[in-house]
Amino acid sequence: MKILIIGDRHIGGYGLSAGQISFVGHFIRQISQTGRAVSVEAYAQSTLAAVQMTMSQLPLEHYDLIMVQAGQGCVDHPAGLESVFVRDTSRVPDVSGDLVLPEWLLPTVEKKPVGLIKRTAEAGQFLLMQGMATLGLLPRLFTVRHELTDLLTLLKPYRHKVILLSPFPHPEPVYRWLRQQGRALFMRSDVRQSFSVFDSDAVIQPREEYFLTSTTNTGYLNAVGHELVGRALFDFYLAAPTIVAIHTIRRS
Repeated sequence: MKILIIGDRHIGGYGLSAGQISFVGHFIRQISQTGRAVSVEAYAQSTLAAVQMTMSQLPLEHYDLIMVQAGQGCVDHPAGLESVFVRDTSRVPDVSGDLVLPEWLLPTVEKKPVGLIKRTAEAGQFLLMQGMATLGLLPRLFTVRHELTDLLTLLKPYRHKVILLSPFPHPEPVYRWLRQQGRALFMRSDVRQSFSVFDSDAVIQPREEYFLTSTTNTGYLNAVGHELVGRALFDFYLAAPTIVAIHTIRRS
């Protein structure tokens, strides 16, 4: 079984300690336990436009399963509040290339308490973005919508073997709000009618027990979060009525 997966650094287990595996590793382990031989081709990209460009150069018809994780860069790219004012991210460098799983295994560092000043600033940013979104003044949201449309157009001929993952939640309010805007695009009825969409919010809550505690890795899932997503994704995969590749697993 040949699997293609494209997403952000989560697919390689960014920030996890040695011996811990990403949600992709848990997913593949579950499939392997059914007796099927599995090969994985994985890429990490920063934007949906970069995902679309990479996939346009790959022989999609040769894969048995294609998984697209709407990564951190779905909306909040390059980073933080300023990203929502960026309409064109085509010139922003991307982290890409083949991955050997698991990858990006970095040590974790204790997270310092968030001070009152920072929390107040985040609350102000959150209210500002909500107001500007209501007025239609956040160009990045329009860009992401178009990027997703282009990506789904490319994938439509292969939709019987595609799983889309909505953006993972984030423990911090500003980023959480940004991810929710991206999630809303994936959870639209027209998208879910054509594709199998895995709702990450149904598995991961924006609480600290699911995320790394390092100040440099804020927003990345920890080992618990990865395992929960990987196991839930496998269950979703078996239950998805449009995925053709699962038939032999069910029979076995």
